[in-house]
Amino acid sequence: MFPPPQPDRPSLLKHSDVETIFHEFGHIMHHILTRAKYSRFAGTSVPRDFVEAPSQMLEHWVWDKKVLDSFAAHYTDPSQKIPTHILEQLRHAKYATEATRYRRQLAFGMMDLMLHTTISETNKHQTIPLANKILSEVFLPVPENTALPAYFGHLTGYDAGYYSYAWADVIATDMATKFEESPEGFFDTKLGWQLRTEIYEPGDSRDVNISIIRFLGRPYRLEPFLKKIGALKPDKNTNSK
Repeated sequence: MFPPPQPDRPSLLKHSDVETIFHEFGHIMHHILTRAKYSRFAGTSVPRDFVEAPSQMLEHWVWDKKVLDSFAAHYTDPSQKIPTHILEQLRHAKYATEATRYRRQLAFGMMDLMLHTTISETNKHQTIPLANKILSEVFLPVPENTALPAYFGHLTGYDAGYYSYAWADVIATDMATKFEESPEGFFDTKLGWQLRTEIYEPGDSRDVNISIIRFLGRPYRLEPFLKKIGALKPDKNTNSK
């Protein structure tokens, strides 16, 4: 929920709020731009591995200074844009713990897969010790009185599919490089049209891997994501910038 307006000022959004808006707008675009004949294959009715990718890609827009300057400003003086050094500090804060955040995501994904694929529904199991073991091995040691499966909402609705957030981000990060490497950046209208026709419009009416290749001109790569989380440094062995 966004901050409510106050008597002396309007509702003011944090950068993370704007990132959320762009993310959800990606889902909206996936729906309203569909050209699939049947709703079953339209919009976000794509494989779970891919459903978050178009939205996670749009999150990259809010880390670009030119994009932010097109709408973000001080509410009392629209001429005052977010200073470059502030945006850099936001980037540093985000990426300083990115690898740790993804260890957490992977731990949650592994726990989710374990609970939904290796445990028989016909037998009783103590799920807390099983889950805590994975969390401790992959993420951080878990206190004995911790019962994450009892309140981890994604265990239902996203059952056996939580891993897809991280996997989709691999695809999203690579797709974003198309704009990042363009001289026009995120304002490249030709790439924007290509994103619309090759990613948003088809939905699941064709194999999403084909859609990705049609947009990127190649299969997606893992390297941009590894750079994003600090697991791979830029060098001569990668084409990412």
